[in-house]
Amino acid sequence: MEILAQSTYLIVDDSNIIQSATRALLMNLGVPMNNIISTASAKGAIAACNKQKFDILLIDHNLGTGSTGLHLLEYLRYKDILKQQTLVYIVTGNDSQDVFLGYSQLEPDGYLIKPIRSDDIIKRVSSGLLRREFCQRLEQAFNKKGLAEVKPLFASAPDTMALKSGIIHIANLLCKNQQYDEAQAMLSGLLQLHNHLPARIKQVEILLNKQQYKTALQQVNMLIEENKFNVRLLNLKTEICIEAERWPDAEQTIQRALQLHNSSVEQTLNIAWLHIAGNNFEKAIPHLLQVANLLPHSMWDTPGQRGLSIYADMCNTDKNALQNWRADTVWHRISRGNESSLTSKAIQKALQALRLAQIGNTALAAELLAQIPENDITDFETGFLICIGYRDLELNEELSQMKQQLDSTNTPAAASSLSRLQSLALKVLVKIDTPSLTVTS
Repeated sequence: MEILAQSTYLIVDDSNIIQSATRALLMNLGVPMNNIISTASAKGAIAACNKQKFDILLIDHNLGTGSTGLHLLEYLRYKDILKQQTLVYIVTGNDSQDVFLGYSQLEPDGYLIKPIRSDDIIKRVSSGLLRREFCQRLEQAFNKKGLAEVKPLFASAPDTMALKSGIIHIANLLCKNQQYDEAQAMLSGLLQLHNHLPARIKQVEILLNKQQYKTALQQVNMLIEENKFNVRLLNLKTEICIEAERWPDAEQTIQRALQLHNSSVEQTLNIAWLHIAGNNFEKAIPHLLQVANLLPHSMWDTPGQRGLSIYADMCNTDKNALQNWRADTVWHRISRGNESSLTSKAIQKALQALRLAQIGNTALAAELLAQIPENDITDFETGFLICIGYRDLELNEELSQMKQQLDSTNTPAAASSLSRLQSLALKVLVKIDTPSLTVTS
């Protein structure tokens, strides 16, 4: 109980009643009031996590107004806002498979079913805190004298789960130092005693880092065969296939992942950009339209990404209908009634220019593109749409300049596989010594 009382907590729930009940439960367990912060929204949670570091996050799955705990955790993980040893528990009244599959890639420390009970907090959170404490001791020893200081400490693990977590934690530290062979050896030692899936996944990730794609693919295929519904494994295979330029395998794997979790923005964007890089925008259109209603509240929601979905609708619209076509109206429709609008002047002008180019008003289209200040292009997708405009208008010098700007800024905060696909798509668009990739369908 003492370890619970000494920890700091962030409660994220859109219900004030649930916030109060959870706070009261923690205080009954001895947690001081000053150690408990609560907020009703993802925005508030992000602000709180930027202000201070918490030991434990209790995140409600349904945060209201379309936002979910999945959106929040994805943002916190990819933006590297959480400290490494923060424990995250998802609180939900919905125990459906889709909810758990959605979170699996983000690896929360556990789930708490509403209403939360004291026994659940004592058992699950205390166990997590003991594991975290053990990992911190290992890390301190590692930073002091390396592996030689760490190995004797494994015998003092409070339980088997803590031992497994500790070995993977040290393996992660070794990988950060690019000591891949040492990390592999440590994981192999663990696997001789326990068939621990996270350790096997880490071995595949190390093979990917070492660019040993063939072996990595063989091993991940074996793991998928044994764990057919593991979304994390499918996402890992996607990354391997893209790095190895195995495009048909990448497409097939993404489709399988989307069958399990069809609201994955990351994988929907991956398959869209796979087709764009394959010089087949038409096949990307349904995926870009599908992702539109998933974007709001997610970390993927940028003016350019909205604009790309709107442009997909433009390409799907008869040229005669483009005379009265309006971007804001389209966004409201394809996002299924989302009240927000396009606030970026850069994307508004880019879309207007693309529309004018399609209906034959090339002079005004070129004038609009020229009016977009470089500083207003805040994401890759906005620049890519401008590149499409330059290509359609055969403004090759401007196209080349925009490509150079995008090459220097294309560092998406999330998956490297998406960044790679975007870079390939840009090269194909500009026609620079890169044949368009080929996918199966």
